[in-house]
This record gives sequence, C-alpha cells and structure tokens, in this order.
Amino acid sequence: MDNANLQDLRKRYLQLHPVNATSGGVFSFKNGLPLIKFDISSSQMPLFLDGSSLRISGRFTAFQGAAGNTQLTNTELNFLDGFCGVNQVIESVNVYSKRLNENLERVNSYYRLCPSIVSGRNAFKDIETTQSNHGGQHATCGLTRPGLNCYNAFDKVGAVTAANQRGIDFSIPLYAGIFNSGQDIDLSSVTGTGGLVIEILLRSDVGGIFGANAAANTASYQLSNLLLTAPVYEMSGGAAQSYAGQVNQFNFNTWSSMFQTLNASDSVLAMTPGLSRVSSILMSFITAGDLGNQNFNSSRLGPVGEVRQLRWSKNGALFPLQYRLQTVEQQNNDLAKINVGNNGSYHTYDLRSDIFRNYLEGLTTDRYNKVRNCSAAYNNFYGGSTDRSQNSGRDGITPQTVDGMAMLYDAYGGGVNFQQMVWSIQLQTSATNQLQITDGDPGTIAGAALNLSNSIDGTAATAQAVSIFYLNKNTLLLSPNGINVVR
Repeated sequence: MDNANLQDLRKRYLQLHPVNATSGGVFSFKNGLPLIKFDISSSQMPLFLDGSSLRISGRFTAFQGAAGNTQLTNTELNFLDGFCGVNQVIESVNVYSKRLNENLERVNSYYRLCPSIVSGRNAFKDIETTQSNHGGQHATCGLTRPGLNCYNAFDKVGAVTAANQRGIDFSIPLYAGIFNSGQDIDLSSVTGTGGLVIEILLRSDVGGIFGANAAANTASYQLSNLLLTAPVYEMSGGAAQSYAGQVNQFNFNTWSSMFQTLNASDSVLAMTPGLSRVSSILMSFITAGDLGNQNFNSSRLGPVGEVRQLRWSKNGALFPLQYRLQTVEQQNNDLAKINVGNNGSYHTYDLRSDIFRNYLEGLTTDRYNKVRNCSAAYNNFYGGSTDRSQNSGRDGITPQTVDGMAMLYDAYGGGVNFQQMVWSIQLQTSATNQLQITDGDPGTIAGAALNLSNSIDGTAATAQAVSIFYLNKNTLLLSPNGINVVR
C-alpha cells in the first residue's frame, strides 16, 4: 500500500452495528448482552483498514438498584477511573481473522492495560479535552486538587431533570496492539485477512462503576446505540493487480497478559511467555483486595509500596540491564521529608528515577529522550507522584498515581526471544514502612496524624496484584495461495 499510486486509492468509512444486537440494542450484564460482536467483511480487491482511526461510539448510562433501572443519585459518590473512562467496563478485546480462522490478538484484563496506555501517551490537556469528550476520561492530579471523575461525568448530560437523564455519548478507540502498529490491515479475501471479527467482552457491574455509594446501591451500567466506524482504503487499477500478484507482509503488535500476586517484601515473578519477538514488558499494580470490590477502583495504577530494588532477568541472568536498580524511597520517607505538613511536597519522581525512566521507555516503546506527550513526563506531574501510599486513589475521592514498571527490550529490531526462555524480575520492597500523613487526609480532620501502610508485609491487606503485559511483534505473509504467521 505504501507504494500505491494515490489515484488508485479511495477512502471511505464503514459504519457497522453489532451483529449480535438484540431488539433493544442494549449491552450490559444486568439487562442486556455482555458480549459485543462486530463483523468487518472482506472484499475481492485489496481493502485496507486504518486501525488507529477505528472508533466505537455509543451511549453509556449508569443506574442503581436491584432492577438496574433507577438513575444514580447525583449527590452520591459514583466514579469511573480517570484514565479509563468508558473503557473501564471492557474486560477483553478479541480480534479474529476470518480467512486464517484464528485469533490474531486477544487482550485480557483490558481495563488494567488501558490506563497505562492513556496516561503514558496523553498529557493533562489531552485527557481533559479530547479524551474527556470522547471517552469520559479525566485527569487525576496528584500535586494539586484531584480532578474528580464523579457522577456528573457519566450519568447524565448537563444539569437536567431526572426524567431527561440519558447518559453520555462516547467515541473511543481500541488500544489493541494490532490496531496501533503503524500499518494498515488488508481485509481482502485474496491478499489479506479475509475480514475481521472484533469481540468485546464487558465486565460485571462490580468492576465498572465504583465508590462507596456505588457499592451500597448496587450501581450498574449499560451501553446502547453502538456503532463501529472503520476507515478503509480501497485499491483499484494497476496498483491492485500488482499488489494481488505478490507475497505481501503485514507486521503488527499484540498484547499478551498474565497475572501474578506479590505477598512478600522480597518477591520473584518468573514465567515463560512463549513469545519469540517481545519488544517490551509492562506491569501495573493494585492492592489485590480491591479487585472485585465495588467500593474501590479496580483500574487504578496503584503504587506497589516503598520500592528498594528491582532486577530484570532472562533465564536467571541479568537482562537487558546488567545491574540492579536501587532507590532511596524508604530512606526519604522515613527521614528526609521536606515539608512534613504537606504530603505532596516530598513525593517526587526523583526517588525512583531509573525505574521510572525504564517505565516510560517500555510504555511508549521508544527512548526516554523521545517521550513527549505523557501524563508522567519528568516535567509533567499531572498523573500524581510515584511514592504515595499503596491505596492512593482507590475510593475515587483522593488522586491516584501514574505508576507502573516496564522495560523496553527492543526499540528498533525484531524483539527478544522468550519462547522457551524464563522471564523474571526480583522486586524488593519495604516490609514494615508506614507513610505518615500529618496534615490530615481528605474526609478527616485537618491536622490529624495518619500512618498509612506502604509496604508488603505478608498479610492479605498489603498483597499486590500484578498485571503483566507483553508486547510482541508478529508478521503475516499474505498471498493468493494462503497466509503464513510468524509470531
């Protein structure tokens, strides 16, 4: 397609409704279907899908009560995650090739991957404008007052009467790797994938809207008026004939996910991903007890605690760094508070600078000096600071962080082989440290001293759930004779 003459290309937009929609067109766990299925048909001539511009639009509406048909009370605490927005209700995304008759990508725990991508590739102004308008996202600013994503952000449009509450309209991209690989997808039945099937599995109501009142009132949600808009380029004339007569290569990325827990202050995570071309690895953390609890935000990027040391390994040997990463977080929080009366003044990225730099590289799959539009850039702290307490932002009232760990293995080449190799990290955190807040916490009496647990001490209360995402390079060799997959 890159070498095609412009006169042989024509752009148009496909607009598709879910093929499994019921007569009411509602998708949810309580009062609809939890699976959304879109079918993008193939063509005889080369037809290219611009995955980065693909959008799913519809309406998001929130309810409360056992029947799920009563509007939320607009004075109560109901939230969506600031970086996820509407994406918080998506459990997994599956992209299926009809010609190949198998999955090209399946992204599990999508609601854990999405906040990292959004915060890593969008700065404060983007989240509060484009992202907010399209997907209901809002910034969570850790060093100023929180940007709350509360009831008005998702249960009604404007200050309207209860009879007119209608939810909010949204138009969101899909952050699956295959749609954001920098190369258009050929949908042709002769030279391409033979069309695509996109399946979106929704989360239970407990995993969607959260907050103290959301749990008490059994808050639920539903999606309606869903429409997939897919920009495509049609190729015709001599360019199409030339393209159809050769073996064409489609390079794309996929996200693969795994799940583990950390129960000790000195823990080793080890597994064999079974992937041969890994370009980066991303990890996000959250207190394990928050998952499945509607009181708390299951999509937040929570700090893992006071990090002391991190080691990356391949088959037991240090790789790709030939040294361990160490921090001074515990010493700083125990001894060197700059302003003991301001719980934000001494929590800066400097305490975890090496780990933080690698996180930005792995998240954006580029070198740190090229990281630009990001909520967690060195000079842009709008996502919150890294060494806050483990449960920062869990209730939707206090700001969360833009925290995580990642490693870029290959920014330019074919990736690193972990097909039969053991990937592992060793993470050492504090086992006893407590983060003292002396100027009060939101909702408490100002000036009250609070000691917040900020460690992994072997108890269920501090155990951390780790979502691990591998970004792997893949290649499809496409020709009229068939498809060959190189993973």
